[in-house]
Amino acid sequence: MCEKCGLDLNRSIGQPKKLTMIFGRKVTKEYKGKLQTVIEDLDLPNPVIRSHYGHGFAKQYVRDDRILRTAPATNNVYDYGVNKDVENLPQLRERMSGIIDNYHNVQQDILETFIDRGQLRKLAEPTILPNGRRIPGLKLDHPRQLAVMHSLVRFANIAAGGSVTTADLYAPTLEALGLTESQYSLAALRYDLAKLRAKGLLEKVPHSRRYRLIGKGYTICLVFLKLFAKIYAPLTAGLLAPFRGDRILAEERRCQLDRLYQRVSDDLDALLHAVGLKIAA
Repeated sequence: MCEKCGLDLNRSIGQPKKLTMIFGRKVTKEYKGKLQTVIEDLDLPNPVIRSHYGHGFAKQYVRDDRILRTAPATNNVYDYGVNKDVENLPQLRERMSGIIDNYHNVQQDILETFIDRGQLRKLAEPTILPNGRRIPGLKLDHPRQLAVMHSLVRFANIAAGGSVTTADLYAPTLEALGLTESQYSLAALRYDLAKLRAKGLLEKVPHSRRYRLIGKGYTICLVFLKLFAKIYAPLTAGLLAPFRGDRILAEERRCQLDRLYQRVSDDLDALLHAVGLKIAA
């Protein structure tokens, strides 16, 4: 495992107070100063990143809770190929401005946009309404919830202007569940709709009995449905109850979708190995 990966894997495990990454280059005895990036003040609201080189560093931190500030500093301008004379100040400013531009460009290249910021956990947590009523959260594998989502994202609802009644949703939900009216009542449907309303994904149209998805409601429903139907369920089936014939079937004989699922399964094995988890036999 590379040193950078090891650093990333240990950002949260063990709750370190200080993280340091040593750059992979040879430092001779003639070299003076630091050559490392340090994340400091991890226990404070706004940690500071310092990337050291020679007698200087680039410092990055959040100011006033809104502005990300990146500032270079040095005690020896010779590190940047600039002489100490005052007339060389424009050249020094240009050189350090270029360093900051490169710093930002590299950060943009490696920036992780899709990282866990707690939204999925919040969707799964119960919602307490102002009147004290407790509404259960959304679960990725809840059959009733997924069936309601199926009924909400139908094309027929879009053709109807995006608003539907419980009567419009009831029959498709029963069909998706494979249940009868005695097994899943209209009141139960309204209860399941209340979960989506509590999370701000569904609203009741004023002065009517109709509902409509709002904000990211449509997209979240699709994410939940696709994660379960296209990712979790088939991968779980392939891992726990694989078709025996697939083991002897040549790779080129398998359909593209099967090959992609197998690739995901193999990559999961590689991921578990990379993070130090043993794969069960």
